[in-house]
Amino acid sequence: MKVAICTGFDYSIPFVRAIPMIRQAGFQVVALGANPRHSGYATEEGRAVIRKLMMDNGLTINSVHAPCPEGDQLFSLDEARRLESIRLCKITVDAAAELDSKIVVIHLIQPYDIPHDDARNRMIVRGRDSVALLAEHAAAKGIRVAMENGWRQDYDDVLAQFLAEFKHGSVGFCYDSGHENIHGNCFKILEQFGHRLLTVHLHDNTGSDSHVLPYEGNIDWDRFRKIFHGLGYPGDLLLEVDIANSGFKNPETFLAEARKRGEQLL
Repeated sequence: MKVAICTGFDYSIPFVRAIPMIRQAGFQVVALGANPRHSGYATEEGRAVIRKLMMDNGLTINSVHAPCPEGDQLFSLDEARRLESIRLCKITVDAAAELDSKIVVIHLIQPYDIPHDDARNRMIVRGRDSVALLAEHAAAKGIRVAMENGWRQDYDDVLAQFLAEFKHGSVGFCYDSGHENIHGNCFKILEQFGHRLLTVHLHDNTGSDSHVLPYEGNIDWDRFRKIFHGLGYPGDLLLEVDIANSGFKNPETFLAEARKRGEQLL
């Protein structure tokens, strides 16, 4: 297991500058963030740049995040929006395959405040069809789709339903510590679905999605370590942290501290 970090730790830093900084901080593994305009993973030219940067810096890619918010409409009742979201997520799958990653992370039902009515039920039916199409496309490319937990229980209820339905190896779970902390259930969903874990998004907060470094918020990381290391999870320990709300404002210092705190969690 290695400590990894998302390349979108500071989207104001161009990708070609961010990658050498990440490597200099001691990381060997990265994940491409949910803004494909930053990394360029959605275009052939961008992927060529990424491949060269990975090779030159001795880095590998843990996972690729589907575009957010553009790829978050997999449950939409607007068919044009849903199909466009599927198209963008398929591009993400293709990019992951080309870049020798094995995992694509997606979000499920959006937004979070959808009333529990017939329209929501129809959205879940659409979402099920969308995930099935993505899973089929991913399996053909040797990629696995990791469905991420959310900020609210009704979102996670859909995740639980889909994990029960999509039992084949091409679909699994991405655990987001910050999201679970927002609705105060740490570490219930990690324990419940840890056996389906494909990757993690680890970050801290004090009740809002601030994506600060571990130990900058109120998550009980000592308890996390005990649960996490009991799962037999074989993947990387991936930090999805953001400099914007951190107390460490210098990028080099932020990355060094991220690496140090990731090692603490190991």
